[in-house]
Amino acid sequence: MDELLGGYRFSDLLERRIVSSRSDLHRKQTAHGFPLPIKIGDRAAWFPAAEVNAWLSKRTALRDKAHKPKDP
Repeated sequence: MDELLGGYRFSDLLERRIVSSRSDLHRKQTAHGFPLPIKIGDRAAWFPAAEVNAWLSKRTALRDKAHKPKDP
């Protein structure tokens, strides 16, 4: 499924390889600050695209900072 009203369902996160499983999602939420879902039904959750994209940008910045060459 493609973006749904500017957001993602769990299956979209899997398809885009943002997460690899429900346990990976939970680990990223607790250890790395991945956005929590908005419940849209008893068994359905939605992750706003803006929050997911901001999280990915933050993780990219952390990676880039860690690999920045040191000045001599």
